Amino acid sequence: MNLDNTPCTRPPEDWGLDPLFWVSAKLFIGDLHLAIPSDLNSVYFIGNQHIVRSVEIVGIVVSVSTRSLKLTEYHVDDGTGIILCAEFTTPEEKSDPETRYSYPLGETVLIEGRLSDFRDERQIIIRSIKSIDPNQETLGWLERLALRDHLASSFI
Repeated sequence: MNLDNTPCTRPPEDWGLDPLFWVSAKLFIGDLHLAIPSDLNSVYFIGNQHIVRSVEIVGIVVSVSTRSLKLTEYHVDDGTGIILCAEFTTPEEKSDPETRYSYPLGETVLIEGRLSDFRDERQIIIRSIKSIDPNQETLGWLERLALRDHLASSFI
């Protein structure tokens, strides 16, 4: 089953009426890559014209790259795809680099953040990241499948 990703026909002043606009949508990485970007704002359209600003994914860290003291990049795989997740350093972490934590390869993580495009690559700007039990990944899959069924069948 594929989500019908089409641009939203509602005017931007009505976007806040969609419940997915205000919450972190629990979606698969494969769905995030298929989301259509808006021309007006940094929002994306997915599944019967739902508007998504913030997302939540669950997956396994398959790559870690520390670019500088300001940025750590993770590539996360959930089985449907791989996406780049960028974590920027907070001012507290800049003043004391020892407090900065980097998640190791193979760690199962829950990431919440803002979906964006950078240099023609879809990415998530991390708002929060935490390590979770691998069994919670299975529960995350079930939640996402239920939401996907709802998005595919709902009309707003």
